[in-house]
This record gives sequence, structure tokens and C-alpha cells, in this order.
Amino acid sequence: MNRLLTGCLSLLLSLPAVAAPTDAYTQRDVMQCGGVEVVLVSSCRSVTVEDTADHVLPVCSDQTINIGGKVLRRDVGKVSQLTSDGVKTKMLSNVVVAMDCVTGSKGSLVSIGGYGGCGACPEWRGYYSTAGRLEQYSFDNTQRSFGSKGSRGVLMEAYGVTKRQLQSESPAVKRIEYGQP
Repeated sequence: MNRLLTGCLSLLLSLPAVAAPTDAYTQRDVMQCGGVEVVLVSSCRSVTVEDTADHVLPVCSDQTINIGGKVLRRDVGKVSQLTSDGVKTKMLSNVVVAMDCVTGSKGSLVSIGGYGGCGACPEWRGYYSTAGRLEQYSFDNTQRSFGSKGSRGVLMEAYGVTKRQLQSESPAVKRIEYGQP
């Protein structure tokens, strides 16, 4: 039994170590919405997807949205992409590119938008309450209800926002600029 354990341990120790990329960084982007701090935390690399992709995106392996101290994680898969340094790597299939605050007569919504760089990856937009609850989200022009408010119409009524506010960005939109700190 000891020989077996020793053999397994020797095999494990002989395997090459997988190191984190040397160009990895963590970035924090902050905005205010309805008196609540919204923080996007991104774990990325300083490379981008290959320039032939539809959108030149940063290569991010993880992102969280913190609304009023509540940490939220979007249900986003990963895709293998060819990067600007010529290496294939796994990254989020949809990366956040903008945060906005939609202020209505009955409350504020945090709007998070992003898109994928894999050609078939759609644009994504999610609307969160300032309490950190995902109220509604959409991929491209296909609306999918999720959360307590359901449809866009119910969301508009609940927060006193207009369809135009939900479809266009405010002048105060925060564009996410990725880069090594």
C-alpha cells in the first residue's frame, strides 16, 4: 500500500505545474445608483480576443457584480477563444462593457450590459434592483423574463421607467475600459 501511495505521489509531483498567466489582473469599476454603490470586479488578462472577432473583447475569466455589498454572479458559460497573442484560452462568453443607472419615478434600476466576442455570442443586458435582485434580462432583442418583475411592461410599471430609458443609455453611462492597472 505504501508503494502505491509513494508511486502516486511521485507521479503527481512530476506533472508540470499550471501557472496563472503573468499578464493577469483584477479590475474594479465603481458607480452609484439610487444611493447604492455598484462595483464590477473583473479577472482578466492584458490580451484581447483575436482582432478578426466581431467585437474586440478583453479576455476575462471571471466577473462579479456587487450591488450594495451583495455579490452577484451572472450565469455565463465559457468559450475557447484565440487571443491576440495567438494562444487559445477559455474566457467568459459574455463580458460586461457598460453599467448604467436607470432612474424612474418609483425607484432606480442598475443596468449591466455586455456582449460576446465569439461571433454567435449575443449582446446581453440585465436590470437589477438596488437591493441586488435580477429583475429582468435580455439577449439581443429577445426578452426573457426572470425575477419578480417578469416582463418589461411590469418592470416599467414597478419602477416608473419608460421603454426608451430601458432601450437607450443615459449620458452618465459608465463604459468599462479594460487594461492592466
